Amino acid sequence: MKYTRILFAFLLLGFSYILFSTAYAADEGSHAADFLSHGVGARALGMGSAFVAIADDATATYWNPAGLTKVQKHSFSAMYSDTFSTGDGSFFSRGLVNYNFVNYVHQIEGIGSLGLSWIRLGIDDIPRTTFIDVDNNGFLGDFQDINGNGIKDAGEPYIDRPTVAEYFSNNDNALLISYARQVHTMVAVGGNLKLLSQSIFENSGRGFGIDIGLILYPYKGLRLGTILLDATGTQIRWDTEDNPVFTRERRLRFGGGYQFTFPNFGKGSISIDFETNQADLEEGTESGGGLVMRTGAEYWLFNTLALRCGWNGDGVSAGTGFQVRVSTMTFFVDYAFNTHTLGGSQRISVSGQF
Repeated sequence: MKYTRILFAFLLLGFSYILFSTAYAADEGSHAADFLSHGVGARALGMGSAFVAIADDATATYWNPAGLTKVQKHSFSAMYSDTFSTGDGSFFSRGLVNYNFVNYVHQIEGIGSLGLSWIRLGIDDIPRTTFIDVDNNGFLGDFQDINGNGIKDAGEPYIDRPTVAEYFSNNDNALLISYARQVHTMVAVGGNLKLLSQSIFENSGRGFGIDIGLILYPYKGLRLGTILLDATGTQIRWDTEDNPVFTRERRLRFGGGYQFTFPNFGKGSISIDFETNQADLEEGTESGGGLVMRTGAEYWLFNTLALRCGWNGDGVSAGTGFQVRVSTMTFFVDYAFNTHTLGGSQRISVSGQF
């Protein structure tokens, strides 16, 4: 049957890519622009980032642009993230990394769904340390070379006094231009054009990439999704002396989700995602077998209060949210907490549709 062929093609795409990736070795720049892997939207992050098939809100521009076909005519989303908290004891302590997201989605009848998104990761107030030439010999960083080996060892104090010369920032930015279209009652396709900009101290890099997404609706409530990230290899060229180029290698994310409804009580969804883990493939590690698995669940109590939980591949995720209807407009406020080996992170999102 026609639908069976579509489903078979979807599965074949996923497993063919996995088999190909197990024999593929990435170059040394495979972790370029890693800020694109952090995820956006407290709703999706509270569900363990298992969102490639569920994607049905404005954040679909990031998780799977094919999902934009299910977004209402006007939709927007904004997120603030407190990442890797400083641990000063306060609940909303300022994190080491500022990570933010904002976007807008618009449906155009007869054309499709258009989206524009901005992602920014910044580390501000980074001190640049230099020395004061105390001994006035024209060299900075002199120290007492007690053993005479020319290398500063433990116990050998500086002669010149260290001081902070200035503060600078590290900024990573991405602009996503998204398009999606429902090509069949059971099939939606979409894609992103990503324009990237990175800077640290006096140097900067520029690049662009492409994502391609697909979502199938084979049965009521069941969704199957896949996205080929950085489909052509996202290259970033830096303006340093040698003009090095770093490549963000392509990865495949695929999974499924099921949405269900309890009349008069609410609705919910469960999902599972798999993503090719390039780090495992390069290092030959057995953990994950070259795949990262993520799972998530969401339940809307009386369609007003949401409870979420999941596993994001590194640790447990949890979150909550609520919605408010004002005339023809619906607003959402969501919160997520994610555990990580580098410290917990908190995400707060505000979104709306009308």
